[in-house]
Amino acid sequence: MTSNLFPSKSLAALALLSLARLSAHAQVEITDPPEGHNFGKVPLNATYATQYFSVFNRGNAAVQLGAVASSGAAVVTCAGLGCPVVAQGDFKIPQGSDGCSNATLQPSQGCSTLVSFSPSAPGSRISQLVVRSRDGASLATYMMHGTGTSQPLDCVLDWAEKTFPQMLTTPTGTATVSPFHARCYANGTLCLGADTAVPTFDQPSVYLYQTQPTPSVQRLGYLATFAEAAQCRP
Repeated sequence: MTSNLFPSKSLAALALLSLARLSAHAQVEITDPPEGHNFGKVPLNATYATQYFSVFNRGNAAVQLGAVASSGAAVVTCAGLGCPVVAQGDFKIPQGSDGCSNATLQPSQGCSTLVSFSPSAPGSRISQLVVRSRDGASLATYMMHGTGTSQPLDCVLDWAEKTFPQMLTTPTGTATVSPFHARCYANGTLCLGADTAVPTFDQPSVYLYQTQPTPSVQRLGYLATFAEAAQCRP
């Protein structure tokens, strides 16, 4: 009977140890920036949009962190024009700016890692900042948001919305619908965009796409002409 007790004690000890580890892990939080932070509208490939993310150990035991990185895994988004695009590569940790990966956080101790948002395409872009343990388990996550802007198209579209507020209602984010960069209005019944997604021999033009009464595409003129009218600067 004595020999049968040892496995139970060993299992109990392992269970307590696992609970202690989970408890410590559960106390790791990304405390800064506040929830809902957005990198905002940033021109394509610009590198000035940065934000420090702070990781804090609220537990009563030391926690050994593993990698801190941008990840598109398990990010759920909608499907359709104007929906955010999962773009983990647009959210980068600049070299020498990671103060959290592989750090050991004592109770009530924190660290910070700088993240840069550099959009590679127009429209709403999202990814997750994931803080992992040394064994690869996810300890904390933070959803990151930013919007890539295509100049002068986004400037022209912003100007058009202000000029025709009754017609261009409930806009979606700018998105790529090859060969156009477009933004839709009125629940997708009409879209404005320019053929800036692919190189063309002619200069980019602005197009109106309507789904009602029948789908149609109408060229409105050169993008440069609209940019001049809207006083958009490169």
